[in-house]
Amino acid sequence: MGGLTMNDDFLTRFRKTPRAEFEAALYRRISKPMTASTTLYPRRRLALAFAAVLLVLALALAASPGARAMAAGFLRQIGILTLSERPAGEPVLIAPASPEQLALAEATATPIVPASLSGAPLEVAVAQAGFPPYLPGYLPAGFTQVELVAAEYVDDSGIGHGMGIFATYLSPTDGYLAIQTTGFDERAQDVPMGGRTITDVVVNGQPGVWIEALPFASSLVSSQAINMLLWSENGYVLAVQADQLSLAEVLKIAESLSQ
Repeated sequence: MGGLTMNDDFLTRFRKTPRAEFEAALYRRISKPMTASTTLYPRRRLALAFAAVLLVLALALAASPGARAMAAGFLRQIGILTLSERPAGEPVLIAPASPEQLALAEATATPIVPASLSGAPLEVAVAQAGFPPYLPGYLPAGFTQVELVAAEYVDDSGIGHGMGIFATYLSPTDGYLAIQTTGFDERAQDVPMGGRTITDVVVNGQPGVWIEALPFASSLVSSQAINMLLWSENGYVLAVQADQLSLAEVLKIAESLSQ
């Protein structure tokens, strides 16, 4: 899997990155707390000790007024994500952890290493994440799944703030497709999207956005840009990314998703 090429992605910061093929299929996310400017150290840890700390099972889906005030211009709101007019490529801003989150992180700074997991990729990912992913009932002809992994999101202080399960599909024509089921805690995030082409859409009755021509690099495919459909549903932030599919086709995939 190749190196990441974006630092304005808001769906890819892990305690330990997934395998290289999958990492390159996502955009680089170098986020900074809204009150600090420390550097991120991507890592990942298994989420076996808790089964409901993922994506957004039951969190408030609106960013706080304070978080919106910090954005340099409000574009869209997707769950806790505020898409702002700050230039794309700037760091994502994440509200600082609460005292309770800091205390929990300190108490679990040296976690017990969990037992190795075995089983099918879906079983392992669900065991790590604590929830099932949204998977498609419909796929365009030729696409087959090549990867399904779970990962934990962390902030600059190494404090977890969500989990994600990521499914990747490829086609014989060098096509790329990724479906992300992501859950964050309640901390607001300011995602810079200034300069991007964004189209408002409705996905399964929920407001969403279609973001075009995001820089991309992967050893799996030759594409250098992908488009992303992004929306929030049932407490999860969901994304479908593709390089060769139209918005109509991606919407068809999104409408077929179920847990």
